[in-house]
Amino acid sequence: MARIIEAKGQDWHIVTEKPAGGFCFIYEQVVFRAWLALQDGRIGLRDFRVWLACHELKARRCVAGGSRTPHYTFEELHRLVGGTGGEHVRRSVKTLVREHLITFTEKAIDLTPGLERGSRGRLIPMPRPLLRHLCRVKGRAYLATGLGHVLRCLFYRKGQCRSGGWCKSSWVAEKFGVALRAVKEARQKLVNLGVLVLAKADQLRLNRFGRPVLVSMDWGSQSAPRNPESTAGSAPPREHKKLSYRRSEYQKPARSADPAGARTRAKEPDLNNITVADLQDPWRLAALFKQARLRGWVKKTEAEILTLFACAAHALRVGTTNPPGLFRRLVARGEWEFLTCVDEDEGRRIRSRLRTGGCITTVR
Repeated sequence: MARIIEAKGQDWHIVTEKPAGGFCFIYEQVVFRAWLALQDGRIGLRDFRVWLACHELKARRCVAGGSRTPHYTFEELHRLVGGTGGEHVRRSVKTLVREHLITFTEKAIDLTPGLERGSRGRLIPMPRPLLRHLCRVKGRAYLATGLGHVLRCLFYRKGQCRSGGWCKSSWVAEKFGVALRAVKEARQKLVNLGVLVLAKADQLRLNRFGRPVLVSMDWGSQSAPRNPESTAGSAPPREHKKLSYRRSEYQKPARSADPAGARTRAKEPDLNNITVADLQDPWRLAALFKQARLRGWVKKTEAEILTLFACAAHALRVGTTNPPGLFRRLVARGEWEFLTCVDEDEGRRIRSRLRTGGCITTVR
């Protein structure tokens, strides 16, 4: 999809018969109804993702017609939502049925139980690649941002999908009850992924309507490139018929022992192989911050330095089985919303220890 330079008049929208990968209809008011149940605590975030996955299940069988009876399984839902085990999907479906958000049987799924046709709101043509992407994400603000921009920027008119609308981050934050800063960060992630395309406009329209945004109609159409396989093999050992491995004169002498009290240099920390010792050493954390900055995960600011140290404190405090993996996930995905005041205070204390030396004392 060509990048739009400026939103002027009515010719900056994208109109197509259907997005790449197809689409399915979602009613506007039905989305807000399910999100309200999430806000009230009647369902969890995983339950909401299962609710989205039910739309994908139904869309896969929309072309079957009346000649074939559809068959819905929990295993297919589990593949869409992800996670370990499949029992959590069954519990989520039971919760959704109890809250009258869906009816689920092996032969039929009803996504609008008990709603009259006039009270469902307008039809939203949700691109199915984006729908499957939202089924697997675990951030509430990220989900709200994706759905909010779909509601504001996608339309179905005269048998065609129309992409292009005006959306304020403050509108998404107010309607979905999430933080404004988290919405802005999530929108930037969606832009980096290519899901959203931001257009330019004059300041008067920006103040009144928000940013002009297009939802990509061809996102997810190309498969990820395969990793190139190495065809170079290891070199064979050098052969020498006159040498015998049994003769001691050809054996290398053993390495002499290190002097008493000498300290060997520790291995440099690596973001691809983080250890608990790395999280407990402020100097090794500083090296990890430099690597994360080179990858574009963080910026060289005092605030983000403290945030990375707070992530280390959070991983040591909360992580029970894999603290290094939790630390890497927080930093790579920028999930700062999981950090608490305790973690931030501990991060400041760790930052100050760079001048004095020492390791981290985990706060429980």
